[in-house]
Amino acid sequence: MKLLYVTPAYPPMVGGGELLVYALAEQAVAAGHQVTVVTSDVAGSEDFWRWRPAHGRVAPTTAQEGAVRVIRCPATGVPGGWPGLLLWRRAMIAAAACPGASERLLMRMARRVPTIPGLERVLAGLDDHDLVHGFNLSWEHPLVAAWRHARSRGVPFVVRPDVHLGAPGDGRIARNYTMPHQLRLLRDADAVVVNTRLERDALIALGVAPERASVVGSGFHPRSAATDAQTAADVMAANGLADPLILFIGRVGRDKGAIDAARAILTLAQRSDAPARPCLGLIGAVGRDFGRYYRRLPEAARRWVRPLGFVSEADKHALLSRARALVLPSRVDSFGIVLLEAWAHGKPVIGARAGGIPGVIDEGHDGLLVDWGDVGGLADAIARLLADPQAAERMGAAGREKTAREYTWQAVYGRLERVYQSLAAADRPE
Repeated sequence: MKLLYVTPAYPPMVGGGELLVYALAEQAVAAGHQVTVVTSDVAGSEDFWRWRPAHGRVAPTTAQEGAVRVIRCPATGVPGGWPGLLLWRRAMIAAAACPGASERLLMRMARRVPTIPGLERVLAGLDDHDLVHGFNLSWEHPLVAAWRHARSRGVPFVVRPDVHLGAPGDGRIARNYTMPHQLRLLRDADAVVVNTRLERDALIALGVAPERASVVGSGFHPRSAATDAQTAADVMAANGLADPLILFIGRVGRDKGAIDAARAILTLAQRSDAPARPCLGLIGAVGRDFGRYYRRLPEAARRWVRPLGFVSEADKHALLSRARALVLPSRVDSFGIVLLEAWAHGKPVIGARAGGIPGVIDEGHDGLLVDWGDVGGLADAIARLLADPQAAERMGAAGREKTAREYTWQAVYGRLERVYQSLAAADRPE
């Protein structure tokens, strides 16, 4: 088949969503399909909102990246930058809450999320494809464009929304994914592929037909977990980290649980009954909220909390090999690929009972779960793993086995390929 993938961003942009689209495209080519990816030219998340009006006059670029054709359309950001984007999104949410909210108005407003002026022209100029697959319901302009393109060409439309459900009882995160225009995309899609059964159940409750919703999951290549002990020691020393090491990987901000993780580590540093005083290493872009929090910390406290920014893949895996556990107490993850990365090293994980994470971690078997925002509970969970190395090792081993069985990209794509083939069979004339 000739497959068209439409996504807000693509590598070299760093992120779980970008890695996912790249991996699926590579697997689809290996399965014998032709893949074209249409995306923006953003290199970092700030390019989604940094205002660059002249950038809209730059022509799209087309390149063969491996076996995948990639078309990159310039993104111009939003007037006012990040505050402007937040204000725009709040206006959309307010409009969506009005009685008789207009899908048409919201579809137009979505063209700013993100702003990619030439996207529709590029899609209109493409040759026909057999199937269109759109990604990411939170940056939905590409998804709206992909849906309209698929319907104009009369081909099946698949959506992978990566819906963030948020913490139980708190709808503030979910409302960014459940506006009328977004629900229209989900309900009208020929197939919706999701990360977990939790996400599937939530979307069915929102009106997605059960027969159109499939759990596909996310993936990881276990072979990339190999590392060298001396290298790991050198990376630890270079970053001022000490044993026992607890790692956090992701956007270093409040919603991801980074501030809660820091507070939990500092709680253990002050507890006389703690089995050890762990050091927290935080890998990822540091958000403004965490930056403010960290600047207020006393110098003595900073020895236990070490924001590292972005590190190389090799250094990340070196640190994972030395870590006692990975923590992801996030309310904005639909899956959490970093959980798989930790499991590939045989490390236990701690996640929040929020979003899709409870659908990935089997509590007590391969990791632990805590309520989102429960700093004391998170500190207790870390202490539990440090105090019982045998239990931690058993959880890590169980996670490694599950990753190898269910979450390689080959296994994930195999489930997606079955969705593609069912749509192709339904589309064939009798």
